[in-house]
Amino acid sequence: MAYQGFAAGAALMLALTLAGAARAQEWRGETAGGSVRAAYTQKGRPAGVQFECEAPGRLRTIVSGTGARFPEGRPATLVFSVDGVATLLPAKAEAEPHGPGSRFVRSDKAAEMKPLFDRLKRGKELELSSPAGSFRLPLKGSGKALALLAERCS
Repeated sequence: MAYQGFAAGAALMLALTLAGAARAQEWRGETAGGSVRAAYTQKGRPAGVQFECEAPGRLRTIVSGTGARFPEGRPATLVFSVDGVATLLPAKAEAEPHGPGSRFVRSDKAAEMKPLFDRLKRGKELELSSPAGSFRLPLKGSGKALALLAERCS
């Protein structure tokens, strides 16, 4: 009897831990301090890629680097591959605000990002490549996050 209680308690703890880990990595749409963004997050912080509203109808894409330093303003190509369908976007390197490395940024009219956003909203996985390397991100929750950004940045 005591073993069954222990096993049930252990199973509950494992389920809660896994649920917490799943929530620790997710897409979020956020409005803070007047700015609006949609980002993949880990432990509540943007990780990998984020889209910010620069001004009504204007979006800024930010792709994290790996700590490597690139010359400021260096041209780069970002490859967003959603479920095997690639979109190539030119970008420029800029210094990370809180670290020694570089990140890659670009600015677009919101309407120009709609085809990519539509794929991100419907897709299962994003493979993102930059001069700093590549990584894969799940897209679960991206639809809600990107919809908030589109609504608040029009």
